[in-house]
Amino acid sequence: MISVVQGMWGMNFVNGRVVMYQSKTETNLSTQTASKGRVFWEREDGSLTIFGLFLFILILMISGTAVDLMLHERTRVKVQNSLDTAVLAAGSLNSGASTDAEIITMVKDYVSKAGVNSDIVTVYPGITGASSKVVGATAQFKSNTMFMNMMGIDKLHGTLASEAAEAAQFVEIVLVLDVSGSMSQDGKIEALRPAAKGFITEVISRLGEENVAISIVPYNHLVHLDAATAAEIDWDDQIKSVPGAAASYAGSVENFRTRNPGSRCARFDDADFNTTSLVSTPKVEANAMFSDSSSNNLGQYANSQAWCSESYAPVFLFQNQEKPLHDFIDTLEGRGWTSIDYGMNWGLGILDTDFRPVVKGLTDANVLPAEMEGLPAAFNEPDVTKIVVLMTDGINTLHQDLDEPFKEGPSRIWSSEILAAGIEMNGFMVEMPGNAESQRWYVPGDPADGGDDSYISEAEFVALTDKEQWDYHRVYDRFRAGDVADYFFGPDAAARAAHGNALIDTGSDGVADTRTRAVCQEARDAEVDVYTIAFQAPDNSETLLRDCAGADGRYFDVDGLDIAEAFDAIAIQLSKLRLTQ
Repeated sequence: MISVVQGMWGMNFVNGRVVMYQSKTETNLSTQTASKGRVFWEREDGSLTIFGLFLFILILMISGTAVDLMLHERTRVKVQNSLDTAVLAAGSLNSGASTDAEIITMVKDYVSKAGVNSDIVTVYPGITGASSKVVGATAQFKSNTMFMNMMGIDKLHGTLASEAAEAAQFVEIVLVLDVSGSMSQDGKIEALRPAAKGFITEVISRLGEENVAISIVPYNHLVHLDAATAAEIDWDDQIKSVPGAAASYAGSVENFRTRNPGSRCARFDDADFNTTSLVSTPKVEANAMFSDSSSNNLGQYANSQAWCSESYAPVFLFQNQEKPLHDFIDTLEGRGWTSIDYGMNWGLGILDTDFRPVVKGLTDANVLPAEMEGLPAAFNEPDVTKIVVLMTDGINTLHQDLDEPFKEGPSRIWSSEILAAGIEMNGFMVEMPGNAESQRWYVPGDPADGGDDSYISEAEFVALTDKEQWDYHRVYDRFRAGDVADYFFGPDAAARAAHGNALIDTGSDGVADTRTRAVCQEARDAEVDVYTIAFQAPDNSETLLRDCAGADGRYFDVDGLDIAEAFDAIAIQLSKLRLTQ
């Protein structure tokens, strides 16, 4: 034990004298030290200073690491973007770089111009053919650290890779082109021809003949087929017997076909536009042949431009040679009404596998190139792209057919060359069942002279040895619909009215718009790429085509005559360059 003696001097008065003295205190040092230690230990002020210092250092290290990682990520993004851009450019079939050396040079040049050291890039060119190309590249990059070097990490390293491939997939293309009467005005058909030909040239040159199958569907009031294609269609065509015909007059129609054999058109119902196949039933219903206009010179009229006749441009299917496609386009003319829905339905229908038997029949007959056999491919076929390009300058208008009583079967009209005596229009007879036998048969006279009509008796009719009953196919092949009513049934008001209403609407205007939207939706659901071109079209048609395309960049509005720009833009889009890694 250590003792310390402490004192203090003082004074006091004792018996009148001043007495000095010193007080003394003895203290234990160890006891005093322990007491002060306990005070220091129990006090809390200043106890977090050291902890705060450690925490600050930790936060500084974490924040610094984040900064270093952020700078590293910025470098990575810059290098990756530069690498992607470079391989996309060099991987294009139209890049101009065809050898390995040219591809390597192009990639490194792109990277260098982006501010990245090209020495860190390794290029792996791989040309797999004239219609496909693959270019790959890797980059080894690093970034200096600002804070992580306190932990012994001076640099952050990274490895990047990119690959671009352009492959000319097999492409089935259908050009659905408006050739209605309005296209003959203001130079529009003349502008369409070179534009469509330029599109074909561009597509074939970009993709190669071996990778394309191009079809053309011209449409006006209907879509017309050539004889060879019509022969391959599974028409709803029946042969029916006329009850009691054999016991009737000589020359009576005893059997008839339900489809006019000359008809080159199909008629569709609402359900047929809600399927990718051409029809919702196994059989295709034919539209009748007729003309809907009137005539003041009926005797001289030959019904060469009837609906569904061979006078209109037919479809031109599955070709891959430039010249025949160009030659066909040069034949297109503008005539007739407009059925956008029918054009689009055919455009989609010939891309459906249900159309494959038609293509096979035409390849077997050497009508189509042999390599087209097996087409169209399935909608989900790998490496096959299906395209429809729909063009119009107008709106949906007339959709017509003959009503059932007049579309097939025997009519009340007969003819006799003996009676005609060399003048066709003098040789017709029309049965009037309500007349007396003496005037049973009405003989219309000169169409230009209503005063020379006459009648013959039942006996006179029977006596004609060459008389022949006409079926309705023959009647409407020869005469306009309005003329049939007026010329042959003038004396019979009921029959005249019935024949005057022989033509029926089968879905014009708004109905056709609804059908167009429906079949366009079917196409998009089947992953068919639909491009549409409104060629100086009215507003409601522009809306219809915009809805049909259904995607930005696939609708084109052509205000002037330069429709070629729209076709060129579509052709460029068909060659798709993509990043694969």
